[in-house]
Amino acid sequence: MTKFEKLLNYIIEQYVDNINEIKINTVEKGDSLILKVRVAEGELGKVIGKNGITANAIRGVMQAAGVKDKLNINVEFVD
Repeated sequence: MTKFEKLLNYIIEQYVDNINEIKINTVEKGDSLILKVRVAEGELGKVIGKNGITANAIRGVMQAAGVKDKLNINVEFVD
């Protein structure tokens, strides 16, 4: 598990009830990293938040975390 996966996992644990169901798949494409997140059924709404505000905040934190390593980090929430 990369440091980015650990960070994202920690953030998402704060929003969901069933932390054992968090799955993060990483896809590397050049200087981009795509983190695909799955959570337990019925909990995706908690992570996305009203009008996607929480999801956008999570994406912003992850993009900021990748700046030091010159990585463009994208987070996708998979249903």
